Amino acid sequence: MNILTDDLPVSVVIDGKVYALNTDYRTGLTIMEAFEDQGLTDQEKALVMLELLYPEVPRNIGEAQRKALWFLNCGEPAIASDNNQPEERRYSFTQDARYIYTAILQTHGIDLERTEYLHWWKFQYLFLDLREDCFFSRLIYYRTQRAKGKLTKDEIEYCNKIRDILDLPEDKNPEANAAADEFMRRLNGN
Repeated sequence: MNILTDDLPVSVVIDGKVYALNTDYRTGLTIMEAFEDQGLTDQEKALVMLELLYPEVPRNIGEAQRKALWFLNCGEPAIASDNNQPEERRYSFTQDARYIYTAILQTHGIDLERTEYLHWWKFQYLFLDLREDCFFSRLIYYRTQRAKGKLTKDEIEYCNKIRDILDLPEDKNPEANAAADEFMRRLNGN
């Protein structure tokens, strides 16, 4: 699919039947927040995804989940590292919401609060193309460098000062992070 020449998907075909999708970015974000919720079971996360994304949930739940993940991944296959584990995320749609909001406003001039509708894929494309000088991009930089062990002395001091902002829930609870990774692996069929 080419966003420059093709219409963005608003439905999927499962077992020969067309199923509409709730394609607004708010739906996608709510699903992502459920995936990040350490208090939900795997089944509850899958249920949230299906009930939010499909106005009418298909009977073929397995295929509905595969199509839902295809949609949430913007038509791209899930990427796994060499050891068959998903790449570690350096952001949280829940924890970083205010910084993502301001980054999209700064970079693209889009006020998400005033936006009535924005297709999930368009939101994702905007999200992936944020200015390097916005605070959110700096957070990603610090989280990445910290994970690699490549922070300078000054950066370490700064990161210690903003630790409450910088630390993701996974950093605080490795067991929950492992459970979330396992859920995503099973959902992706790995």
